[in-house]
Amino acid sequence: MKRLLIILLLLFVLLSMFTFGAEERTLSLQECLAIALKHNITLGIKVVQVERQEGLLSQAKEKFLPALTFQLGKAKTNTPSYSWIDAEGAISAASQQLSGLLSQNLWLGGNFTLQVDTSQYESNQRFQTINPRYEGAVMFKLVQPLLRDMGNRISRKSIIIASHNRNISANELKSALLDTVYRVEELYWNLVFAERNLQAKNQALQLAEDLLNKNKKMAELGVIAEIEILSAEAETASRQTEILEARALLENSRDELYSTINLGAENGGSAIMIRPGDEPRREEITVDTQEALQLALANRPEYLNADIALKSKDLELGFAKNQLLPALNLNLQYWSPGLSGTRILYRDDNPLTDEVIGVIPGAVSDAFKNAMEFTYKNWSLYLSLDIPLNTLFSRGAYTAARMERREAQLRRLDLERQISLEVSTVARSVASNFQRIQATRFARELAEKKLAAEEKRQVAGLSTSFMVLLYQRDLTLAKSTELRALCDYSLALARLEKIEGTSLQAKQIEF
Repeated sequence: MKRLLIILLLLFVLLSMFTFGAEERTLSLQECLAIALKHNITLGIKVVQVERQEGLLSQAKEKFLPALTFQLGKAKTNTPSYSWIDAEGAISAASQQLSGLLSQNLWLGGNFTLQVDTSQYESNQRFQTINPRYEGAVMFKLVQPLLRDMGNRISRKSIIIASHNRNISANELKSALLDTVYRVEELYWNLVFAERNLQAKNQALQLAEDLLNKNKKMAELGVIAEIEILSAEAETASRQTEILEARALLENSRDELYSTINLGAENGGSAIMIRPGDEPRREEITVDTQEALQLALANRPEYLNADIALKSKDLELGFAKNQLLPALNLNLQYWSPGLSGTRILYRDDNPLTDEVIGVIPGAVSDAFKNAMEFTYKNWSLYLSLDIPLNTLFSRGAYTAARMERREAQLRRLDLERQISLEVSTVARSVASNFQRIQATRFARELAEKKLAAEEKRQVAGLSTSFMVLLYQRDLTLAKSTELRALCDYSLALARLEKIEGTSLQAKQIEF
């Protein structure tokens, strides 16, 4: 028996060496959460995904930014002359063109363009009255769908979908935050239990050692038999084994919390022995199931995403229905040309004489001025109708969109059912765990009284070491059970906040 006690003591010392020299640091739950949120890699990935969706939303909005297009061209041609009217030998022509186009997509699905052109043309052909010739033009053009592709939601479909994706990504980040907060709380209260449980085991060992020492003295006086000493020694060895198990549980709990909150990144990788600084919650919380369900439906990221997905499918269904319509487009154009250049004067004002008696210079600005003053007004208005036969005989895309919308609706209903079940379950868990606290506290108090009474009976010679050790074990079990109930109650409250989606508000974490 003594050899067994020595072996257990050596194991206890070796296990303690793993944490020897490590810095001890007391952390509150709030501090653990702050460290976890600061250094969590998964959360960092989610933040990047949200920023990416923000970029895609900005890109989708660029659809309604005006577009400017400029074109500059120059050409020169030489062709052989085949008529006495043309120039002798070869016909030479040189031209330059500059145009600018401003295009703007409209919220109702149309497109508006403003085009400004200016050009210069010079040739050696005979009988020309203006050479070189400058032309200018200003044109307004509107194309507006009247059936297919018409409407604010249809034209903004890509923006709305991008906005939905951004919101979904943000809710996924919130979901990751809720999971992280709950996981840290779970590990924190498990660490609290493991530490307090080890303390209870140490107290149990101390009681067994005190009884062993007392029995040895009483055996020397001949008051009790040697068997009483053996019983106390066996129980002491058993409790030392329990301490080893409790210490292993404590170290594992510390390592899990240390790794989850990534405390190494906070302290440059140095070893830290975490000690919890918060007490388990003891106040009674009454859960209103209906109120909790309403909070969950208003805050749970999964449900919010299911609602957003349904809205996206509504939009897709509306778009698919719109695409069944014929493409009836209104086309409106309004333009004004301008002309200027060097005017050639012929004898008797007859170009057929081919005798030039003078010129009147003109400038490019004159042609552009004529165009801007709308000296020559032109317009056109017409409708174009496109009837694709595939939409008359097949509605596959619309049917698929309708079924996808129905699927999204059923998914949301199923999620609502699951959330309702979770709320009911966690409400019962909170209530039952609080009742466990009351019951286990009463059981622990009774175990203390029973042990005290049995110890008095032993002193009076009315009881044995076996019964005292039995009541000691009952007290140790009652303490561990009470500790487990306290920590389970704190975990149930954390679970309630997670299911309601209010963990971030409860922990004052800004999102």
